[in-house]
Amino acid sequence: MKPRLRSFLLFVLDVVVNSLVIIILVVLIRTFIFSPFQIHGPSMCDTFNNFDGSCLRGNGEYIMIYKFGYLNILGWEIGAPERGDVVVFQEPEGNDYYIKRIIGIPGDTVEIIDGYVYLNDEKLDESEYLNEVNWGYTDPSSPENSFFEVPEGGYFVLGDNRKASSDSRRCFSATGCIGAGSTAYVTLDEIAGRAWFVMWPLDRIRVVERAEIITTDL
Repeated sequence: MKPRLRSFLLFVLDVVVNSLVIIILVVLIRTFIFSPFQIHGPSMCDTFNNFDGSCLRGNGEYIMIYKFGYLNILGWEIGAPERGDVVVFQEPEGNDYYIKRIIGIPGDTVEIIDGYVYLNDEKLDESEYLNEVNWGYTDPSSPENSFFEVPEGGYFVLGDNRKASSDSRRCFSATGCIGAGSTAYVTLDEIAGRAWFVMWPLDRIRVVERAEIITTDL
C-alpha cells in the first residue's frame, strides 16, 4: 500500500473512531448525567419564565437537568429527590413533561388550609419561592381534595405560580382528580432529573438552588 494512501486511510479511521467516541459520550451524558430542557408556560413564575415582571405563557428559559443524583443502578440508590428540589418529570399517565417543586416526600402529609400549605401538620413559610400573588393563596382543586398522604415511592409537587399550575392538587389535569388512573403523585421513575442550571438567555444564567422548606409561626 502506498504511503500516501495508508496515511489517508489512517486519518479517516482516526476521524471515524473519534466521532464514535464523541457520539457515545454525548449519549451517555444526556442519558445519565445532564440533559437540556426548555420551560414552557407560567406555572413556575417567578422562579422561571419571569421576563420584565410578566409571566411568560409560551416557550421560555432553557435549563440543564441534573439526572445522575436520582439514579438507581442495579439496586444502588445514588440519591433521592428532596423537599425543595425543582424537578422535571413526565406527566403521570401522559406524555408531557412538567417542571414543579417537590413539597412532600414519601411518608409526608400535605394539607391546604385557608390558602396555606401544611406539611406534617406544620404551616410552611413559602415566601422564599412564592411571590406576593401566590404566598398565602394556594387553593385546593376542591374542598374535598385538600389533604394528601404521600405514599411510598411518591412525591407531591406544586408549581411556584399556584394560580396557574396544574400540579398534584389537580392530578396534573385541568379537570382535577377525576377518572380512573388519576394520581396526585409523581414516582421516581417519572422524574427526569433536578433543575440545576439556567443556561439561556445569557443574561439569566444562574444555578438553581434547592429551596429550604421551613415552617412559620404566622
